[in-house]
Amino acid sequence: MSGAGKSEVAEKLAQLLPKGQWEKASGDEDGPKLKNANRIFVAQRFKLAQAYQDLVSKNFAAAAENVNFTQSADTAKHINSWVEEQTHQQIKDLIAPDSLDADTSAILVNAIYFKADWQSSFPDYATYDSDFVNHGGRKVGVDTMSQEDYFRFGELPELKAKVVELPYTGTDIVFLIILPQEEQGLAQVEEKLLGLDLNDISFQLSRRKVRVQLPKFKFEFDVPLQAALEELGIKKLFAPEANFSSLLQESEPLRISEVKHKAIIEVNEKGTTASGATFVKVSVESLLIGEEVFEFIAYHPFFFAIKDAQNTLFLGHVSQL
Repeated sequence: MSGAGKSEVAEKLAQLLPKGQWEKASGDEDGPKLKNANRIFVAQRFKLAQAYQDLVSKNFAAAAENVNFTQSADTAKHINSWVEEQTHQQIKDLIAPDSLDADTSAILVNAIYFKADWQSSFPDYATYDSDFVNHGGRKVGVDTMSQEDYFRFGELPELKAKVVELPYTGTDIVFLIILPQEEQGLAQVEEKLLGLDLNDISFQLSRRKVRVQLPKFKFEFDVPLQAALEELGIKKLFAPEANFSSLLQESEPLRISEVKHKAIIEVNEKGTTASGATFVKVSVESLLIGEEVFEFIAYHPFFFAIKDAQNTLFLGHVSQL
């Protein structure tokens, strides 16, 4: 994009990013929902440039907003209310009032919300208590879902793992699970995944009859990202020499004070959601006599991704339940 202006670069970059506008486009309360929103909250002493607002609002579903960080309780409440609205009241209390003060210059916040039902839901009656072997070898009893259906599946010797994709209804997004062959082999599998395109793994899968057993789980975690971003080489963002001249009406010294990330993911019989909706499965295929049924029993640590062919929305692993 040599010679391109900022507007043109932004437009081209935005084409590569997920818009997350299903809620507006579908109008279906029971359909899949994806919403992605970003906002930078900037201290009142910095005057924001309208050209920046127009650019990021058009291309990135983002905005900048002036706030009074000296009124820490009110400002934390305001930011947290915005996050709750974007995530359908699932993520609360992202910003603590005592983390804001007169020295706070700007805070970056990203909110993403995803809700979808399985294309083939797990029947409630098939959920039972079963052992899950945590990282380190300790066994715990967990609610384990079970079903048998056709899924894209593969056994990959190079990863020493089994892989299955569970599709969501009404979308091409899938829940990809990579289960190590070895009970405590997750670390080795994740090391092999570094630098790999998950789509290359998906291409190796084929439609098979699979008996899937998967633990129900819900995770919530909250982490500041400054240290992680600096480790990745993104350091100027937090340093005095940070350049935010396009953001402001006048060039002033501004740096990011904090980047906060909080996520919640829940997997249950109905799908990946914080509040499951009823879904009745209608089977249109029957088991052929003599057809091989493959086993995918996730009773020990595994890796997962929520993805489509273009984007990976979430990455994670289940190692402790």
